Amino acid sequence: MMKSILLNKINHSIQKTFTIYPKIYPQAYSLWHHHKEYEVLYFVKNSGTAYVGDKIIPYQGGTLILLCANLPHMFVPKLNSEDHPDKVIDAYVLHFSAEIINTMIENIPEFKSINNLFNNWKRGMVFNNIKSNEEVFNLMKAINEGNNYKKVTLFFDLLNLLEIDQGFDFIASSGYVNSISLQKGRLEKVYDYSIENFSDSSICLEKVAESINMNKAAFCRYFRKVTHKTYIEFLNEIRIGNACKILLEDENKSVTDVAFLSGFNNMSNFNRQFKIIMGQSPSTYLKLRKF
Repeated sequence: MMKSILLNKINHSIQKTFTIYPKIYPQAYSLWHHHKEYEVLYFVKNSGTAYVGDKIIPYQGGTLILLCANLPHMFVPKLNSEDHPDKVIDAYVLHFSAEIINTMIENIPEFKSINNLFNNWKRGMVFNNIKSNEEVFNLMKAINEGNNYKKVTLFFDLLNLLEIDQGFDFIASSGYVNSISLQKGRLEKVYDYSIENFSDSSICLEKVAESINMNKAAFCRYFRKVTHKTYIEFLNEIRIGNACKILLEDENKSVTDVAFLSGFNNMSNFNRQFKIIMGQSPSTYLKLRKF
């Protein structure tokens, strides 16, 4: 996993509140990055895997994802060259300045109601109601095609739709989001090390602590302080996220195969951790998602 790269999305010299554009994902797109803007992302077609914070989730055409400022993410499409000709739009992306929106919320009483939406946005949100998502998508297209004044009014219509839609799931864990503004250098190293090594069942606290030049006891105190969870809890979330990805994408893999590929060397521990994190057993998870 690459280090999270800061990308500058908005040209502040021309003081744009937001930018919106259709996006074409190249065949080998893979960039772990973050930026200072909030993001609304609607996938028009194709499917793939989204890496957001400390979670791994699948996406498909009709999926709507919201990402807050500085939340690292990457989207890896599952593409075949024959069904992805050049210049076919995969997604519509909207980026907007958090500073400008916060100023409006602070100074215009009618906008204070969307505070809850922005608080939820911090963890990343995924909406899976295709019909509701299409309404948001139609507004995004209208914003893209409108004049300056119309763009702004439609943008607030879009925020209103997102505010009233409760059919979403959080993506990143609250502990991860609370930690991204604290001592980012160390946390990025821990995250990168974990992503690169989570499938190794022998990974241990000593090795992780050594990767950031700390002893085991100091590392455990540090990690719990900034993430409000133990490192093992964090590692299990990464492993179960990967397990869910394989269960959804590879019908040829058994649950046992998935457990070992995700870094578990004990099936009872895998089943226990899966139920703690996902709220259900691996077999129930599969049944609910086979439609």
